[in-house]
Amino acid sequence: MTPVRALRGYLRVGARHVPLISGEVQFWRMDPDDWPRALDGVAELGVPIVSTYLSWRRHEPARGQVDLHGTTDPRLNVPRFLSLAADRGLLVQLKPGPWICAEEPGGGYPDWLLSERDILALDHAGQYVLGYNPPFQHHVPSYHHPRYLEHVTRWLTAVWDEVGNWRYPSGPIIAAQLDNEPSVCFQDSLYGADYHPCAEDAFRDWLARQYPSTAELAQAWSQPDLTSWAAAEPPRPDEPGNPTVRRDWTRFHEWSTAEHLSTLRSVHHRLGATDLLFTVNLNTHPIHDVPQSHAVIRARTAATSGEDHYYLPPLAIDAISRLALSAATARAAGEPLAWIPELQSGIWRSPGEVVDYPDPDPAEQEAWWGAALAVGFSGFNLYMLVDRENWEFAPIGSDGTPQDAAARVLRILRLLTQNPELTTAQPATTATVAWHRPDAYQAYAATGTARLPDVPWGNPADTAAYHHWLDTVTTLTRGGHLYDLWDTNKPLPPATRTLIIPPESTTPPALVAAAADSGVHVIHPGALLDQLTAAGIRSPVRTAAADTFTTLGQTDSTAFVHVVQWGERPPGSVELITAPELPASRLQDLTTGHTVEPVDGTFAIPGRLGYRVLAVHR
Repeated sequence: MTPVRALRGYLRVGARHVPLISGEVQFWRMDPDDWPRALDGVAELGVPIVSTYLSWRRHEPARGQVDLHGTTDPRLNVPRFLSLAADRGLLVQLKPGPWICAEEPGGGYPDWLLSERDILALDHAGQYVLGYNPPFQHHVPSYHHPRYLEHVTRWLTAVWDEVGNWRYPSGPIIAAQLDNEPSVCFQDSLYGADYHPCAEDAFRDWLARQYPSTAELAQAWSQPDLTSWAAAEPPRPDEPGNPTVRRDWTRFHEWSTAEHLSTLRSVHHRLGATDLLFTVNLNTHPIHDVPQSHAVIRARTAATSGEDHYYLPPLAIDAISRLALSAATARAAGEPLAWIPELQSGIWRSPGEVVDYPDPDPAEQEAWWGAALAVGFSGFNLYMLVDRENWEFAPIGSDGTPQDAAARVLRILRLLTQNPELTTAQPATTATVAWHRPDAYQAYAATGTARLPDVPWGNPADTAAYHHWLDTVTTLTRGGHLYDLWDTNKPLPPATRTLIIPPESTTPPALVAAAADSGVHVIHPGALLDQLTAAGIRSPVRTAAADTFTTLGQTDSTAFVHVVQWGERPPGSVELITAPELPASRLQDLTTGHTVEPVDGTFAIPGRLGYRVLAVHR
């Protein structure tokens, strides 16, 4: 039997190649009578995979009383939902937590679990951590407490005992999520968590693996009296301390998250889930990729990971810039299939929320999904695909009725089905940007909590280098440039031609000099886009049209021009200028089937809000 594997641009499921395109269907929040119609709607749109959580809190409201068969509530009948999906040829990504967020009380943690106070995570002052946001704020178990892991193992055992026969290859479950947004429920700031004695012991064990002796640790930390591992204390905000202490605590946070996920994967394996694709959601943090490190998590778990992406309407280029950064991070982490676990589809409406922004319209939603493909993602999970309580404007209504956005999903899925090379095409990048993690670590130490509003822990000046880096990659996206990231802890990729060192970056000068000596064109940004132009570096396709974003993706045989349009621009043509990297006499609009001829090197593309792809075969 061949395990499910993520390859370049698609999943291999047995002998099938399946795009990693899915839609969230939270069946346990719906009327069970609506499940068949909703799943019919999913199949009719051509979405091949259904993604869904299991809420531990609902399935085990009292310790030891697990209901996965709908005995106490028909909405909890997991086998029935899986059977309905299988009958329609749909595959399933199952997400059993233990934490699911999902706007659930306790984030899906059972009340009885959170009542065990001695297992709860602590902050720097020894207070219980409160994760997530009101009205769902709750306590958080320490990932390192053995009794918490025992409870989790018992829960996952109950899940697989009930639905194990529905796993690939005998059933539709092809993927399982290793926890959800593993961030101590959004409280993994430098001093926010976790100071539980179990976590501090794990920190000391980690230090013993990083330093050959306590003498070397004492020297690195500038603590000559530190003579035993047990005396090593994590940093606290009221102690100035040595920056190395904070950096080690940050690196431990990176390791701790990955270790927690690796432990969960081992539990799944012991329970027989050995042939599935494992996935991880990474939630957006105030400091990108810290302390959830995409590369560290992938190296430790081999899971297909990605960052969730949402925007507040109206859509703007800065939201697309975040997509581009996330895609570059996935490539740098070695993901064969860059993927978004939650790509906003419709919008969350919190109880009591005062809405002071417009509703997302179907054209804007299509532009958002298309932008994900344009920056280099090969797959995504539409969250939500089917409306449920506190959610609006998903493509399918809670009763299974197609909504206004359904036609837009259908158009994109048909485009991908008819042109499978689209998901294997590589984005045409014009530069590589240095990603020096110590600058991000320093900013992380000064930033505080990931739960809004941010609470500053230190000198804001410590974030300057990081924000210069963020400004650099944002400027590139706004200028129509896709880019790669170079983690300065690793060798510079041999194909690098242009390297950008952001202002105030502490990237070691010796590394920069070595890159220049090897023939790489090194740019220290001032007027960044002007410098790129002066060096003859242009985006392969570009346009001056407002609220329009264009990129190029390439395979060995075909170049794909992505055109993303949103906003309230008047009807008319978009002038698309191609660089010499795209020698095209004509472009074929894959959305309409029409061909477009150039005039003086410029293509006039008839205006239409949303997303389209044009192709030239080499």
